[in-house]
Amino acid sequence: MPNKTILKQLLISLLMFVCLFFAHQRSLDEYAESYTEQGLNRALVTFAVSRSLNGIISVVQGTEVAVSPAGIGLNFAPGQILDPINDLIERFSWIVLASGTSLGIQRLLLEITSSTGVTWLLSLLLLIMIVTLWLPRAAKEDYAGYISMLGKALLFIVFLRFSIPVIAIANEALYLNFSEQKYEQAQVTLEASATTLQNINDDSSVSVIPSENPDSDDVGIIALVEEWFDQSDKSFDFEEQVEALKSEADNISQQVINMIVVFVMQTFILPLLFLWLMVRVAKLSISRFHL
Repeated sequence: MPNKTILKQLLISLLMFVCLFFAHQRSLDEYAESYTEQGLNRALVTFAVSRSLNGIISVVQGTEVAVSPAGIGLNFAPGQILDPINDLIERFSWIVLASGTSLGIQRLLLEITSSTGVTWLLSLLLLIMIVTLWLPRAAKEDYAGYISMLGKALLFIVFLRFSIPVIAIANEALYLNFSEQKYEQAQVTLEASATTLQNINDDSSVSVIPSENPDSDDVGIIALVEEWFDQSDKSFDFEEQVEALKSEADNISQQVINMIVVFVMQTFILPLLFLWLMVRVAKLSISRFHL
């Protein structure tokens, strides 16, 4: 029995020294800061892309193709087919902004919990607990209440000190293994879609105007009809343009949904899940703490 007690004390002391080492070594904090910064940069880049795409879609929606030879006026706005996608992009940009805010808060909490004050407070409690751990049993029984309070305070500070770095590292590990490829593909596709929509808009923004003097004897009705068809054909092909816009709309909506899944999982669901698990473990450890 004494051997088991000594072994338990050795294991607990070793665990405390490990906590003390990582608290001052800062490698864990540096990894967490790097991963959080990378996530924040991804959010900022994606927000810029979404706002740019939103602006291009708004321009495409407002572009009208006007044909008015021989006094006949026709106006078309094929870009209105993108109206639902524009709403989706608008909401997506707010999700990305909220994700960036969440990552910024995580970065701030990481700086607070890894500060010198918290680190040295943890070190002091660890050293006191290590000394207390090796006190005679009689002394432990005399100060059992204080030791219990000290142990619970120590567990709380350990949780406070290491929870944010662990959450950041675990979150980034899951992103690299399961979401990175989907994110990069969606990012490239959205940038390409922005260029494609701009090209479609440039190709369609041509107005066909009538001849300067349609009543002139030099221009007959047949010539006017030929002019109308010729200029209309050169200006646009509505069926082709609408199909191109539909294709880009489907492509954009799919990639935006993929992006939403990545950001919501990385900045909301997974951090909250990890935090809940760590809180549960911390509560269980505190409630069952005894030396």
